Amino acid sequence: MKPLYLFHGEDSYTAIQKALHWQSQFRQKYGDMNVETFEGADLTAEKFAEAVSTLPFLSDKKLIVIRNFFKDAEAEELKKVSEKLDHIDENCIVVFAETQKADARTALFKNIKKTGEIKDFPLMDKPQLADWITAEIARLNAPISRSQINILADTVGPNLWQMKQEIEKIALFCAAANSATDNSTNNPAASPTDKEIENLISPNLQTSIFRLTDQLAQKNRRDALKTLKTLIESGENLIPIMFMIVRQFRILIQIQSCAQKGLGTPAIIKKIKLHPFVVSSGLKQAGNFSPEKLKEIYDKLLKIDIGTKNSKIKITVNDATELRLALETFICRLCA
Repeated sequence: MKPLYLFHGEDSYTAIQKALHWQSQFRQKYGDMNVETFEGADLTAEKFAEAVSTLPFLSDKKLIVIRNFFKDAEAEELKKVSEKLDHIDENCIVVFAETQKADARTALFKNIKKTGEIKDFPLMDKPQLADWITAEIARLNAPISRSQINILADTVGPNLWQMKQEIEKIALFCAAANSATDNSTNNPAASPTDKEIENLISPNLQTSIFRLTDQLAQKNRRDALKTLKTLIESGENLIPIMFMIVRQFRILIQIQSCAQKGLGTPAIIKKIKLHPFVVSSGLKQAGNFSPEKLKEIYDKLLKIDIGTKNSKIKITVNDATELRLALETFICRLCA
């Protein structure tokens, strides 16, 4: 093994789980005394130097896991720790685990890349996500169908932190439903309906906005209004909802412009610096709109945005009724 690792990426859940798996394996093989963990906000260069220079206890290996050092540490501490990477004892393995992408411009990132290994965890695409959900569902013994797994994937998206919570919620619901039945008849566990699944899970903002965009392209006024209503009733603030709608159509304009210039998917990904899943899905969505229609939609959204800033559309902390009416009017006119 190399002495130094960085686990990070858009799929922060898998990055952190990887670090936890290593901790578990090290404890089994080398004992609790040879695993140390630090939170990034609390770690100083002095503590780091002491930890990496201390010999393992009655063993030939020790592991140090540092969570969110890139995210939470001061810039000066990042620099100081970077300068101490050469002093790691040969029997010590250091893992930096981040809940967001680490800044590749820092000296610490560059030095880890030189002497260690950087593992980037991208968001899962839909087939990978469906497989991951299937494995979790099987582990928790929740009897849901393949179509319901697709509902989960489409509604929650690749945020595995939220997805894990939603799956646990479904498993508890299934367990409660089955405990209420008479198990003496040896009937198989009852499966929830699609409607029950939809009512149980909380929609992810980004995937809901993607669905809303599809509904607008199909001029499906009823479902578009329903998606907006569901987002609001789930507790989402209208300002972020508005921002995400604007962002989605801006992405579609960028993707469509690149496609019209003859750029393929890899070139578009490189140019606008978005996840491949977002670009490939956006290419399909952009095909549902003419350039003129996208411009018209963006102009309408711009007017709503300006209205919130010049107080023509009044918003307070406790009342966003006027913004909600503006968005509902926008949906109705677009779907007319």
